[in-house]
Amino acid sequence: MKIEQGGGFAVDMLHDDPVSRFNSADRRLATELVYGVLRQKSCLDWYLASLVERSLERLDREVRMVLRLGAYQILFLSRVPARAAVHQSVELVKESGKRSATGLVNAVLRKTDEAGFERACSQLPLHSGRGLSLRCSHPEWLVNRWIERWGWKHASIVLHENNFPPRVHFRSNSPRLGQEEMVTILEAEGCRVSPHHLGEGIWVVDEGDLTKSSLYQRGQLAIQGAGSQVIARLLELKPSDACLDLCSGTGGKASHMVQLGKGQASVVGLDSNFARLRISRERHGKQWPGLSWVVADGTRPLPLSARFDKILVDAVCSGTGTLRRNPEIRWRLRAEDLARLAGLQFSLLDNAADLVKPGGTLVYATCSLEPEENEQVVERFLASHPGFRFKTVYDEGLKPYEELNPFCRDGFLWLPPLVTRSDGVFAAVMEAAE
Repeated sequence: MKIEQGGGFAVDMLHDDPVSRFNSADRRLATELVYGVLRQKSCLDWYLASLVERSLERLDREVRMVLRLGAYQILFLSRVPARAAVHQSVELVKESGKRSATGLVNAVLRKTDEAGFERACSQLPLHSGRGLSLRCSHPEWLVNRWIERWGWKHASIVLHENNFPPRVHFRSNSPRLGQEEMVTILEAEGCRVSPHHLGEGIWVVDEGDLTKSSLYQRGQLAIQGAGSQVIARLLELKPSDACLDLCSGTGGKASHMVQLGKGQASVVGLDSNFARLRISRERHGKQWPGLSWVVADGTRPLPLSARFDKILVDAVCSGTGTLRRNPEIRWRLRAEDLARLAGLQFSLLDNAADLVKPGGTLVYATCSLEPEENEQVVERFLASHPGFRFKTVYDEGLKPYEELNPFCRDGFLWLPPLVTRSDGVFAAVMEAAE
């Protein structure tokens, strides 16, 4: 209900009270229900509307949410008996203070079944934006954009994959923790892990809960998407580098920058959100003494007199590359937001440019799949900053990827979700004139 009203993200709430106090089985079920309903929301609403025989928008918000939760369990979860889903949904609508809707909820969910759902879905014209939008539960405007850009086949694969949970990727976050030792400890604690194909030091969880491991709880591991871990490598960090991480957030890339600088590079993490930087300090400060933090708005002139060898602008963006991990974004984003975000992104780059040393490196990155926020922002920046030149992205670890994927093009880094099995990322590398 909080997410429906724009009050945050599931990834944060599911790690807070009361869910954090649940036993492991209930926590897994709560996570599955929340993410499942968010991912399948428009598909569920479309099917439920045919059973209610009226627009779901005419129902109270609590009743709509109960119907979605019940229908999701019946249609998508094989281990929850339908009768249990119906019973609990009726009880839940009572608890929500909408006792008058118990008859409706009971009747609609008793009519909900997988066979009827599949028959209804089979009637959708999946080669149309509307049909694909409903079946894969994404906003129609976004579906049409992707079909136009990538073609129906590739767009439908991305939409389908967005409704599966992302893999959990992580890395060592300690100067004293070797890879072999890390794997040995994790396996002893019930976590089975394997290296990710995007490069050395990127790991994926195959089995177990990484957050329960002693290494994670001591801050010696950092959960970070595979694509996100590639970004800091593009800076080609040296121990002597002075670095700035603009839009630093909770510090995943900032701490990775220090790590890639052999623990000796100095990195300033700058963000407008004090709470995020406080989390960054708690997670990474003890491991990496080279980290420091500044609270400031990156879209305005920055309160820094120093210049930097390396600057990362990990820009605020639409997040269309993160719809697997943050499914609520698909229901909040509007087409008109892209132009507004592109303006903010240009401002961030423009301010960062003043702080790059001669011969220094500026990397621009987003987790967006949209050209307005990616190539077009870079092209606008280069056109207005003749002192910077574009540098073709090259990374030894990406060689196999470049041979297989047609989307790594024109010198930009472009790792779509299908490759990372997590977030899609974009990046461009630029160098300041000597």
